[in-house]
Amino acid sequence: MNLKRLFWTPAAFVAALGVLLAAPGMAEAQQGVVTGQVIDGRTGAPIASAQVSVVGTQVGTLTDREGNFRIANAPAGAQQLRATFIGYRTSTQDVQVIAGQTTTVNFQLSESAVALDELIVTGTAGRQERRAQAASVATLDVAALTETAPITSVANILQGRTTGVSITTSSGTAGSTQRIRLRGSASLNLSNEPIVIIDGIRADSRTSQIYGVGGQAGSRLNDINPDDIESIEIVKGPAAATLYGADASAGVIQIRTKRGRAGTTFTQNVTYEYGVSQNLWDVPANFGACSAAQVTEEARTLCFGREAGTVISDAPLQRYDVFRDGVSHQLSWSGRGGGENYGYYLSFSADEQQGVLPDNEYNRYTGRVNFDFTPREDLRLDASIGLGRVDADFPQNDNNIYGYLGGALLGRPQNVGTASDGWFGANRQTEAISRIENRNMTIRTTPVITINYTPLPWFTHRFNAGLDMTRSEAKSLFPLNANGWYGTAVLNSGQIGQARQNRDEITLDYLGSIRRQVGESWNYDLAFGGQLVSVRSDLTNATGQGLTTNTAQAVNAAATTTGGQSYGESREGGIFTQLDLAFRDRLYFQLGGRLDKNSAFGEEVGTFFNPKVGLSYVVSEEDFYPVGLENLVSTLRLRSVWGSTGRAPGSTASLTTFSPAAFAITSNQVGSGVLPSNPGNAELAPERGVEAEFGFDAGLFNERVGLEVTYYNKRSEDLIISRPIAPSLGFGSNPVVNIGELVNRGWEVGINARVAEGRSFTWDARLNLSTNENEVTDLGDVEPFGTTLRVLEGFPANGWWTHEVVEFDFANNRTIVTDTTVFWGNSNPGFEGNFSSTLNLFNNFRIYAQVDWASDYVLYNNTDQFRERQFGTGERSVLRDELEPEDRLRRFGPFVRENGSGVGASAVNAAYYQPGDHVRFREFSVSYTLPRDVAERFRAAGATVTLGGRNLALWTDYEGEDPEVLGAQTSFSRNDFLTLPQPRRWSARVNLTF
Repeated sequence: MNLKRLFWTPAAFVAALGVLLAAPGMAEAQQGVVTGQVIDGRTGAPIASAQVSVVGTQVGTLTDREGNFRIANAPAGAQQLRATFIGYRTSTQDVQVIAGQTTTVNFQLSESAVALDELIVTGTAGRQERRAQAASVATLDVAALTETAPITSVANILQGRTTGVSITTSSGTAGSTQRIRLRGSASLNLSNEPIVIIDGIRADSRTSQIYGVGGQAGSRLNDINPDDIESIEIVKGPAAATLYGADASAGVIQIRTKRGRAGTTFTQNVTYEYGVSQNLWDVPANFGACSAAQVTEEARTLCFGREAGTVISDAPLQRYDVFRDGVSHQLSWSGRGGGENYGYYLSFSADEQQGVLPDNEYNRYTGRVNFDFTPREDLRLDASIGLGRVDADFPQNDNNIYGYLGGALLGRPQNVGTASDGWFGANRQTEAISRIENRNMTIRTTPVITINYTPLPWFTHRFNAGLDMTRSEAKSLFPLNANGWYGTAVLNSGQIGQARQNRDEITLDYLGSIRRQVGESWNYDLAFGGQLVSVRSDLTNATGQGLTTNTAQAVNAAATTTGGQSYGESREGGIFTQLDLAFRDRLYFQLGGRLDKNSAFGEEVGTFFNPKVGLSYVVSEEDFYPVGLENLVSTLRLRSVWGSTGRAPGSTASLTTFSPAAFAITSNQVGSGVLPSNPGNAELAPERGVEAEFGFDAGLFNERVGLEVTYYNKRSEDLIISRPIAPSLGFGSNPVVNIGELVNRGWEVGINARVAEGRSFTWDARLNLSTNENEVTDLGDVEPFGTTLRVLEGFPANGWWTHEVVEFDFANNRTIVTDTTVFWGNSNPGFEGNFSSTLNLFNNFRIYAQVDWASDYVLYNNTDQFRERQFGTGERSVLRDELEPEDRLRRFGPFVRENGSGVGASAVNAAYYQPGDHVRFREFSVSYTLPRDVAERFRAAGATVTLGGRNLALWTDYEGEDPEVLGAQTSFSRNDFLTLPQPRRWSARVNLTF
């Protein structure tokens, strides 16, 4: 078989699908109507958005707000009807559907602490019931979360909701990106961000910032409107092996958007939210001592008339009243409904946010149309399109001397009253900073079409085709000024940059499934399929320097211009199969494999194979299960899985590359030439992640408590690492090779409980605990590398290293440190957890709270280090003689090795490598559902008012402000360097249903 021809010929893929669709389907069956209601069996309350379907067909619907459903196209004859909803046991009833008549079936669902019959909609091949899955796949009911929790982004949804998911924000700037880690970091040089799938197609989730603004950056994941999401599935381990193969070792996040409801009336939701973000940062003041000359200068207002040596302080951010309350508004509308054989969902939203600093705005406008059509019993068509526009204005900030924090925290109080007025640099005040512009505008379109075809009751096909298309424009402006605002002649003369970036990501995906029964006890599901993903990106930019005026903001209006372009294209494809065997619907075996090919592989590398094998066993349903355990452990499932995934190298990593270089032909003529850049590696293959997972799920105390326990061991092999080569070879950089190994291992424990319940209240709680141990186990023939962040066998990847203080030599006023650096701490948490609780009162009050925490990691407080040791503006630096001798010598030295040689202060950072352990009161909300007669005054069927807060309190011993910020978007480090902490946010939300 010519695999390359298979992978790179989408036309053949579509042609094969056409043959299947052209095959004769089942005869058009007579149909009847099935109606009914789904309610909570304990309280009698209706259950909205429950899934009701005819078993073995594509026919089904969702219940409305009152729990009612209507299936207009149910096949006539003896059928089984199934009702499912997250947190409840699945219920199945036999029904006789009579052609042309209406049959009524009602369901009473009982709560379940372990939802084994819940369907995994998008995260797996083969059988979809959770009971059949050998690996843990977490499911979040986003539609329910967004009704009460103060959520503005996908990152807010993921944070603190389940085990093994770590979310860290880069800064407190509105619209800034986040770092997502599923079970730790699995690579040293490649991206550790999970793949994001939206409605079955690969989605753009990059950190995206064309012109840098310090450590801040935007994120394409923030483009998504949370109110459009129905559910999210998080695939953390080897469950991703079959479907996603060579690029899934960092995990997969599956996003499923909301759908229509066939056979239901049209309903609308209108939501308005008002929010306020507040800065909580008590910004440290700058300190300095007045010199003899400064006390005589009248312009230096803080020093004038004082004695020489007087210590003064100043906080420019407070003096200029820079911080503001960031106001946000969100208005959204959605409608859903359907006819006899179709359903639709429509939405529009406008979300405008201000940050707590000037020049920070993040505005998101989205629209979505989802439509599903069932023309006949054996065929279902789903089509959707998401549209969005994002306008992001980021201030210069975070590790940036041109920003508010850099300008203020590095200023000198002695200069208050002069041109700089206490800020860093000449005339670098709020006027100068606020005049800098950095704007990004992105338009995003995501059309998707899905075809589900069932030519036989036991044979199904699903085909997905979709495109994620982004078009971005970026502008960067340092305005022309005569005040010397920006410190360099080039920037002060005016500089403008313009960039245009296009990115297209195309996905073609096919999944076939055969389900058959063998005898009375066995049945099998055979899944097979393939995927093609093509990514194309193109960035063109131009820069102009020397503006004649600030009104003509065009590159060609500048005195000198330069330009550039970068282009990249990659393709990847895979074919897979998975066999699921089930014995008496309680013992399940999984065996799967996937074969991948990627254009980023070296030319001598063929295909990449990923196997998977797993076992799931519902022990509690066996006849031999002890009767005496039923009240204590009513449900018990054991599971185990082993599988392999991968991470593809960068699109040009395997190629031999050259850099352009000019050379002189004559004294006045220049030719173009090249210099060797990278020798490449024709044998470069993807990194391989091999993971084993063991665990169990248990329902305790008559399903009042659910317990999920998982142990995982993920070994990343064939790590892509730069191998040094001899400089005499002439290449400007070293090639990357597959060598080395990295291990992540840990435990995940999830506990959900119905703490108390009564006639008019319920109290639910959820506790998640996760550990992660990261260790580099092999570097091959590559020497350990890195300085403060170091990679060394036997230690965490990119852990913090420093010379350790051995003793304080008070007699000679010096600090003795170790001859070599020692490991000081991990840069990622070794232990994380969260606790959430929901209290429902009188069927119309809901109180929700969430607390999360992290420990066993170290954060580099580079803000204090830089201000104290580099600039000398920190309080401890100026008042060092008043410090305890040990504290003074620990921070400022001088430092001497035990062997007597000196060492620079930058290599002795124990005082600034600080524990990041913290507890944060993350979320709180109170929701009130108005009585129906009150809602009807607004001509609404229902109305809910929600008051919420986010980032409400923080408890930590970290000496900086926020132990969660990154300071930059990096794979490992947490470097708090002039970084804006996360603000507190309050919101009020009104939701009306019509």
